[in-house]
Amino acid sequence: MSERPEGTEAVAPGRGAENEFLVESDDALAALVNLIAVIGDNVYFLGRRVSEWADAGPLLESTAACAAITQDKLGQSRAIYPLLEELPWPNPPTGLQGEVDRARRYSVSFLDEPLPSWSNVVAALALVGPAVNVVLESVEHSRYEALARRAHRILDEERLTSAYAESLVRQIAYEDRGRALLQERVNDLFPEMLCWFGPSGEDGIEALRAEGLASMSNEEMRQRYLDRIVPLLKGCGVEIPVERNESEGRWEYGELPWNEWNQLQRRLERSKATA
Repeated sequence: MSERPEGTEAVAPGRGAENEFLVESDDALAALVNLIAVIGDNVYFLGRRVSEWADAGPLLESTAACAAITQDKLGQSRAIYPLLEELPWPNPPTGLQGEVDRARRYSVSFLDEPLPSWSNVVAALALVGPAVNVVLESVEHSRYEALARRAHRILDEERLTSAYAESLVRQIAYEDRGRALLQERVNDLFPEMLCWFGPSGEDGIEALRAEGLASMSNEEMRQRYLDRIVPLLKGCGVEIPVERNESEGRWEYGELPWNEWNQLQRRLERSKATA
């Protein structure tokens, strides 16, 4: 989150929105606008993709749950997007009402197209949802109070969704075929989600931390994410290419495909990610 989103002109340090919120660093302001667009787009497209299964889930329960998750996610995006207009940044990304409202997407490439199978839906809920929640936890006590309030409310809403996503992982992984399908989806998505938090020491995240706008570094977010998803997936027999280094209290995951990473849009380039 260190590149400038869409608008290229900087604003004078110290300018604030109507609520008198001030950001002294242009780099931090650019990173904040980018972060809000990233959060908004990922919850929006996750909601859209889940909505496409609201009448096609394998069970009546899953159909109802998809409808509820869709309502929550699209509602969350509608709460996040207006912040883009509040901040003193020229030509910010516009909030989305439809998929084609804006050419540039700030969401993971896994959500670009309708999810073709139920295993894709389970993988998206199990891997994308927790990643967004970790970023929201990093800004839950941000000095940008408008974002902090929304992050707190969304995280409160996410408790039921997170529990449901975990139950879906256990259900689909119970039988060999379902576990094999989920494994394929995880293989596709997991590298992108590890990259999603950005490389260690990323300028934009460091600028946000210096301004009191975010609390966690790139690696702190990645480690918290792994704490959350690895035990569940491994416990269900899904192989994850990470190992726990108990002496250092951290997960080790090897090299990530940074050469394929689009830092501004927080995604792997789609042609490479799906190759």
